[in-house]
Amino acid sequence: MLFSYALVGVSGCLLAAVLLSEAPGPRREALLLALVFSSFLAFVSAWLVIRLISGSLGEIAGVAKRFAAGDLSSRIPVRSSGEIGELSATLNAMADELGRRVRDAELRRLELEAAFSNMAEAVVVTDGAGVIARMNPRARALLLAPGGASGERLMDMPGGPELSAAALKALAGGLPVSSETLSGSGIVLSVTASPIREQGIIGGCVVVARDITAERRLEAMRRDFVANVSHELRTPLTAINGYVETLLDGALEDKAHAREFLGVIGEQAKRLDNIVSDLLKLSRLESGASLLEKSEVDLKALADRLLAGFPARFVAGPVKVSNLIPAGLLARADSARLEQVFVNLLDNAVKFTPAGGSVEISAQGLHDAVKVLVRDDGPGIPAEHLPRLFERFYRVDKARSRELGGTGLGLSIVRHIIELHGGSVGVESAEGKGSAFWFTIPK
Repeated sequence: MLFSYALVGVSGCLLAAVLLSEAPGPRREALLLALVFSSFLAFVSAWLVIRLISGSLGEIAGVAKRFAAGDLSSRIPVRSSGEIGELSATLNAMADELGRRVRDAELRRLELEAAFSNMAEAVVVTDGAGVIARMNPRARALLLAPGGASGERLMDMPGGPELSAAALKALAGGLPVSSETLSGSGIVLSVTASPIREQGIIGGCVVVARDITAERRLEAMRRDFVANVSHELRTPLTAINGYVETLLDGALEDKAHAREFLGVIGEQAKRLDNIVSDLLKLSRLESGASLLEKSEVDLKALADRLLAGFPARFVAGPVKVSNLIPAGLLARADSARLEQVFVNLLDNAVKFTPAGGSVEISAQGLHDAVKVLVRDDGPGIPAEHLPRLFERFYRVDKARSRELGGTGLGLSIVRHIIELHGGSVGVESAEGKGSAFWFTIPK
């Protein structure tokens, strides 16, 4: 509107000037007055237009500065429908879109930060010189010794040399590097280092380290298991084949020796059957296919019943077996499975206890579980063997164990049955001081 007034004033000035040049004397004064008024109107209108435009532009500039500073919540008042109003509306729409994108970017950042911080893998980001730029908590735990200070370079970190070697190789070669290494603390790490490129220039490296100690240990156990199964099966099969060939070669006619040979074949066949039977039991337990049928089990009555049915050497032989479980102590368990546990632990205890020694079964009620203990007067177990006693086919004295007829699977079966009940197993032993195998079952 003010712009229109200014335009009218300017037009009036021009018209008055033309008429003034052609008008006679009496009218010249009136035209001169009109010229002065038009000029004044044009000046005031122009001044107001400039003031309005200047104020609007200043307001736009102020809000734009707040946009640039990150305050995208400010808005420019739209005071007209002209070019200034259109500019204001455009800038406001731009702020809305930028705000939405910033919120989306912040959400993505938070998601990535949460993933980065909670990854099981150790992640380290370095610059082009191998200096650490970022690391997640898992990397910090892996690289820093307890109480130790962190260095700026990856290779200066207490646990960093293995990762540093992969990072430097990736930075130098410009290609991803993968390796498997054993750290100074005995942890097996799978390390991958990938260079970071920016416009074709390598500006850093991302190193990811994963602890695969448990996986490698499991693979070693599987290899040992296959080797042990092959050996355990081969031993009775070799004996059976040897005696069968001897009988077929003519020993069958020698009735005295033939009977002896057939007895050995029968013993080895029984041993082979025991190994296969224990393997099947263990397989069902490990697969979770065995379901428990729990009920209230009187532990003292269970032990008495088992001892009464054991061979004479268990109750009247050179090894004395005592049932010290308190009367009335109950456990909620699968009775048949619990019998297997008792049989395996008692069988081991009696086998390795010398003549004149004793085996004791005891139990006690805990706050939320029952603990059963089988103690013997055997030779004891060296400390280095204790962590592996419950592994399949693990033997402390392989020759003596096979001589006594064990399959090497009994303790592994015990562990799986107890863990299936939600309990735990353990052993306390020292050379020359006997052994005490224990297990707990939740009430």
